[in-house]
Amino acid sequence: MLKLLEVHEKQFRTTMEKPDGTQSAAYETTYETRECLINSDYIVAVYPHEFRSNLTEEKVASCFPEGSKFSTVVLNGNSFRKSEIIVLGSFDKVCRQIEELKK
Repeated sequence: MLKLLEVHEKQFRTTMEKPDGTQSAAYETTYETRECLINSDYIVAVYPHEFRSNLTEEKVASCFPEGSKFSTVVLNGNSFRKSEIIVLGSFDKVCRQIEELKK
């Protein structure tokens, strides 16, 4: 099993008060990591990941230390929530972890 830190979006609710005293709810998102174990037999491919949009890049920059690298891991199997996950760690680091398991 391979232990990785999956990057996921977390949505949270904030309540704002208007000048007239009424309240309104707004939903914002942030990025967090969570530990996950992946069976290395189900890994199909690993790619370096870069966030494409400026808004996403700004959110990521505010949630992770400067210089953080990310990778996309493609999984095979119908039981997974999605076939691609974004993990915290450079492409080289993830590849080394996979190679160490295969020894």
